[in-house]
Amino acid sequence: MEENNYKKLTHCPYCRGKLVKRGKRKKKFEVVQRYYCQNCKKSLISPITKNKTYPLRIILDSLSLYNKLCTLQEIIKIIQEKYGVKLQSKTISLWLEQYKSYLPFLRMREFVKDKYNKKEIIEESNLFHKQIYQFKYHKAKIDLILQEEFRHYRFKPLKDFLELVVAECPHQIFQEVSKRASEFKGKFNLEQVKITPKNNFAVKITNFVIQTVSNNKLRHEILQNFMLLNDTVTIAVEVPILMNAEDLKHYQHELNFDVPIYLEDNEHITGHIDLIQIRNGSIYVLDFKPSAKKEKPIEQLTLYALALSRLTGIRLYHFKCAWFDSKDYFEFFPLHVVYKLKNRPKKKFVNSGKINPIIK
Repeated sequence: MEENNYKKLTHCPYCRGKLVKRGKRKKKFEVVQRYYCQNCKKSLISPITKNKTYPLRIILDSLSLYNKLCTLQEIIKIIQEKYGVKLQSKTISLWLEQYKSYLPFLRMREFVKDKYNKKEIIEESNLFHKQIYQFKYHKAKIDLILQEEFRHYRFKPLKDFLELVVAECPHQIFQEVSKRASEFKGKFNLEQVKITPKNNFAVKITNFVIQTVSNNKLRHEILQNFMLLNDTVTIAVEVPILMNAEDLKHYQHELNFDVPIYLEDNEHITGHIDLIQIRNGSIYVLDFKPSAKKEKPIEQLTLYALALSRLTGIRLYHFKCAWFDSKDYFEFFPLHVVYKLKNRPKKKFVNSGKINPIIK
């Protein structure tokens, strides 16, 4: 039996009073924390665990396994081996119906299972780049996305790039001393950048998923895996990118972009993109930030987009960047960071003397 690891309550959902821990409650498959409100005197447990027999983590794993093309019987066997819990087929079917709003990939699943087996749909590899990054990309999903909309077919070079990551990534550059994209704060002129808050589906999924995570170090991995398997737009996670001095010179001199960063010939900028999505005719470079409202990783995400544009040959015009958490989502165009609109001179009014305009 495992102790509940959901996000802890801090305020009473009834009166917003301060909560204190008040013992624990033993359920069939887990132990959950009880809370007591010092204001309204109510005793309660987290609403996430209320009226649920199984821990949310088991539910999420079952949903993801189903969208990984596992049969119900295969899911039952995997969950029993991992958690020591015996599920019923009807229980999993009930979850699929109950949580279908978090599982848009279900509409793709029928097409995918006819063309792929579960060993083929996802390519994955551990990248040993000072620390271990779990690179993954959804081969079946990107094929469907490119085929579904004609305007997305221009992004085939992105698929070609992702297919070569495992075989051709220059791992030694990431293992050596290189400059991280996150180091370049305050380098860009952001006056013409418009940051747009949006009510994006990524926020809904994040709010649902991170309630299962007690270890903060696992938040990225668990969220990335869930989005890769269960939404319809996330095609890759932990994607390695890099740029060298020649790449920067191309942007600075060939495209006349305002990129105020300089590298020596043997230097590189490196990084790993949390999530890449294709939707609405654009490629989205996404970063999960646990405190998104307090963060502004504009320079970091812009460098990610510049690097990916250079590596794939896809114009920066087709990229958008965003960062998010379980409450907020912020989006911007990286092109607005590096391409400055010139101030056009105002046309001077020339009075010919024939007409004197009267302004009332």
